[in-house]
Amino acid sequence: MLRISLLVLLTACSFSNTQAQRIVHIESNKANANVFADSEWIGTVSNSPFEVLSTVKKISVIQPELDLWLSKPFVFDLEGLDKKGEYTLEAIFEDPPAPLTSQLQQKGVGVHVKRRKWISYTAAGTSVVAGILAIHFRTKADNRFEDFLESGSPALKKSVQRLDVQSGLALGAMQIGVGVIAFRLVF
Repeated sequence: MLRISLLVLLTACSFSNTQAQRIVHIESNKANANVFADSEWIGTVSNSPFEVLSTVKKISVIQPELDLWLSKPFVFDLEGLDKKGEYTLEAIFEDPPAPLTSQLQQKGVGVHVKRRKWISYTAAGTSVVAGILAIHFRTKADNRFEDFLESGSPALKKSVQRLDVQSGLALGAMQIGVGVIAFRLVF
């Protein structure tokens, strides 16, 4: 009885393999790329060659998970090919472009990001000049205010108000310059 079941098993295995098979070699620059036969994983490129049934309609080569978003998969249509035979498929994935600075550095070109120093110098100069003007206008306004208290002249009062506004504007310009300098130091 054991011999009959063994014979039936061997016969069943031989009949299941009677379907024509294709031998597919896959050449790729990514040895760890995944290979699929009609959406069924059959291994990685490093396991090539693959024996696939003649009923398989397409072979897909997809990059590994980490590189998946970088490029599209290669899909090879097998429907027009002979049912039996040996085929070589090529799936060359492009490497992602390196940033321009690293490309230039590889070629020996020195890349230095130039900071726009003129912005810092202009902000510093504006701050100093605006600070000096704010002090000057504030001192002049104080002196005119003392004169106004002694004389009570309405013309002096308008002059004091105008000098106060000028002093405030100069102080604001100084603060903007200091802010620009602080921002450039931090970033």
